[in-house]
Amino acid sequence: MSQEGHGSDGDVEMGLNTDQVTTEVFTGRTDKTYSIEEINKICNEKAQEAKTAAEKTIEMIEADRKKKLEKISQLRTELTNTINDANIKINKIYEDLKKI
Repeated sequence: MSQEGHGSDGDVEMGLNTDQVTTEVFTGRTDKTYSIEEINKICNEKAQEAKTAAEKTIEMIEADRKKKLEKISQLRTELTNTINDANIKINKIYEDLKKI
């Protein structure tokens, strides 16, 4: 940073240009400096990856739910038909029994 001047109280005022601000990150063996733009880019990429993963998970859950609802509907239809067929047979046997 460069000195911009002295204030009336004798303190040194420091100028700060946000385009030049960097964040230092210790990376294992060496120090590496990243710009705020680079950090923002990485964070945005990670946020997008998380969003994409969430969307895929939602799609998978929705597909599984839809499949289960179709199976439930199929089983309901089969059960209804089976009960109706059984009732018809019971009524026929009952009528045959009354004839004896």
